[in-house]
Amino acid sequence: MPSDPSTPHPEADPSVIHGAVPEAAPKPAAPEKLVVPPAPGEVIVSGLTGSTYTIGYPIGEGSFGTVYACVDDWNNNLAAKVLKPTKTYHEVRAAAEAEMYKLVALRHPQITHFYDAFEYRDTFYIITERCATSLAELLTKDWFSGPIWTLAIARSLLQAVEFLHLNGYAHQDIHAGNVFALMARNELNPDDTNATQFRLGDLGVAKLFSEIRPENTRAQWMLPPEVLNPSEFGVPDQRVDIYHSGLLLLQLEHSKEIKFTKEEILAGKPRQMALELRTPFSFALEKALRRHVSKRTEKARELWRDLNSPAQAEQAAAVQLPQVETAEAPSQPSPDTQLAEPSSSAN
Repeated sequence: MPSDPSTPHPEADPSVIHGAVPEAAPKPAAPEKLVVPPAPGEVIVSGLTGSTYTIGYPIGEGSFGTVYACVDDWNNNLAAKVLKPTKTYHEVRAAAEAEMYKLVALRHPQITHFYDAFEYRDTFYIITERCATSLAELLTKDWFSGPIWTLAIARSLLQAVEFLHLNGYAHQDIHAGNVFALMARNELNPDDTNATQFRLGDLGVAKLFSEIRPENTRAQWMLPPEVLNPSEFGVPDQRVDIYHSGLLLLQLEHSKEIKFTKEEILAGKPRQMALELRTPFSFALEKALRRHVSKRTEKARELWRDLNSPAQAEQAAAVQLPQVETAEAPSQPSPDTQLAEPSSSAN
C-alpha cells in the first residue's frame, strides 16, 4: 500500500534513528529529606530497639547537634542528641553511624554511657545517659571552688583519656563543656542522688591516631602549639589530649574559664600560669602544657601520677566534695601556697 506523500519517510528525518528506543520522560526528583526536630512532650520510637522516649527541654547545643532531656520506658533520665542537617542527608547519616560505633566500641565507666541510636522522621538520634551539669556551667557559679574538685575530676577524666589512647583514639576536644558531673541514682530511693561522678562526653570528633587533624579542634583558644606551628613544636598526635586536659585542670585551679589568644599559646602562657600553682599541680601541669610535643607528658597515667603526692592525697581525702545541686558555697580547704621552682627544662 503506497504511503501517504504527506507523511515524511523516517529516513528523510535526521532526528530519527533506526532501532532507537524513545527517551523516557525524566523522573521527578526525590523529595528532599527534611529534619524534623522533636517537640517537648513528644514521644518518639526507636526503630532499632523499640524503646520509646518522651522528649523534654533542650539542655545543650553544639556545632553538630542539639541535646534534649528525655525519659525512656524504664524511667531513666537520659539525653537525646539530635543531629543538625549541617551536610547532606547521607553525610549526616554517616556521621551518626560513626559516632554510634565509637560509643559502642569505647564503653568505659568514665565515658558517657550509650543507650540507643536510630533514625526517626529523617532525623538522627543518639541516646546517652543524662548528666546533671557540665564543668563549663559549674565554672560560672559564684560558689564553685575548683581546687576542691581538681583531683576528683582528674581521676575520672584521665582514666577516660587513657582508655581512649589504649584503643588508638584521640578525643581532640577535651574542654569544660565536654566533661560532665553525674548524680548517681539510688534504686531504693530514686530521689536520693547524692553520689557525684564525672564523665567525658562527646566523641563526635574522636579519631584514630592516624586520622588526627589540626581542624578537629575547633575552639581557637585551646589550639595546641603544635597545631599553630608544627615545624617548631612537633607533629600533632594523641598528646593533644594531654594538653587539653592540662588546660582544663588549670581552669579548675583558677575556678574560672580561661581563654588564650594564639599569641599567648605560642608564647607558652598556659605553662607559665601552671608554674604559679600550688605543688604538686605546678609540676604536673607545667609538664602537660609544654609547647614541644616531645617534652610534654606522654600518657594520661603519667599526668595522674604527677598530680598525686602523698601530701596532696591526704589533703584531698580530708575535703568532702560538695553536691552539684547545692547553691551554698562549700567549705574551703587550706590552700598549699608553696610554688614550684620554675622548671629548667625546655618547654
